[in-house]
Amino acid sequence: MRVHYELANFLIASWRLATGGERLPTSHGILDRALETMSGKLPARFRDVLTFIDTPIGRLCAELPDILRAAQESYLTSEPNPTYRTAEIKIEAARAMDLLDDLEIDIDVGMAFGVSLAKAIGSETNALRKSHAA
Repeated sequence: MRVHYELANFLIASWRLATGGERLPTSHGILDRALETMSGKLPARFRDVLTFIDTPIGRLCAELPDILRAAQESYLTSEPNPTYRTAEIKIEAARAMDLLDDLEIDIDVGMAFGVSLAKAIGSETNALRKSHAA
């Protein structure tokens, strides 16, 4: 689906600009729950794309596997692998800016989303650690 590729471009570009290329957490539902928290801050054209469902392991984004696959197929990230907990970002900042420009999304908007997503991922990671420590 084209929108999954566009959303993959937006997510990876925003993440790259905000974090300097840190690996993107992809396991334990961390990214899923962070995206749910951030869904209202997505550009309007992506707001109705994501569906969040209750599963035995918590809230998950039904479309996220396809979006992560689209990112890998577009050579934006390393190959998704169930045994890996993160995806390596394969693009430089200049390419991230080009991707946002291609999507007609202001670079500052992408950067701000990436910063907020990084904070949401940090919160989800801390919550997961606390639940495992309990």
